[in-house]
Amino acid sequence: MFDEGRLLGEIAEVVGYTESRMTQILQEEGRSAWKRRYPQAEQWDLDAIFADYANRVPLAQILAKYEISNTTFHRLRRERGVPLRPRLGSPGKTNYQYKHGNGSQKEKRIPELTKQVAAICLGYIVPRGWQIHHLDGDPSNNRPENLAIFHNKSEHANFHQLELRLQREGAEVDASQLVSETGGFLLPIPSHPIVSPHEKDRLDPRVSRTTPKTTRKASSREKDSNVPQ
Repeated sequence: MFDEGRLLGEIAEVVGYTESRMTQILQEEGRSAWKRRYPQAEQWDLDAIFADYANRVPLAQILAKYEISNTTFHRLRRERGVPLRPRLGSPGKTNYQYKHGNGSQKEKRIPELTKQVAAICLGYIVPRGWQIHHLDGDPSNNRPENLAIFHNKSEHANFHQLELRLQREGAEVDASQLVSETGGFLLPIPSHPIVSPHEKDRLDPRVSRTTPKTTRKASSREKDSNVPQ
């Protein structure tokens, strides 16, 4: 019945076995329902496929090159015992996106500084749910011209999907234009410079830097003269 092309479900009803048991029996007899479903499987060069995978070729390029679906690729990978390749980036607690990690103080200050800069440019605190995006992809670059605002996570996700599609097509990506097309807007540039809190006192002429020593000595002598001898 299998050689005639009948489905496993039909054969299982006639024989009285489950489909999983039928699959085991067919594999023992040297037959594979999976190969019958994918007749082009014999033409796949699995060594070349997994060599590209080991050399960190993007998975989308591998699937398009060998005309394999994502599900089929990972099934072949599990059958051959090939582990998933590690993702690039800082692993574990050293990654600034690690949920339960401590991280460094600089990594903690990045979102806070981003919100402060956005609030100064907008003139009000960034509402809850709004997403702040860095145009160059560097979360430490909090210059106003590098920040854009999205009203929700959906607009932010649409931006990244459109950007990824243009990159795959090899087209030139204009991040500022994509922000406006997906519903976001760029931060208005303030007329005054934005400085960090520790630089504010240094640049403010109304705050004296240090008190002269002569003034402190003069004041001490004046106090001594007022004391009765």
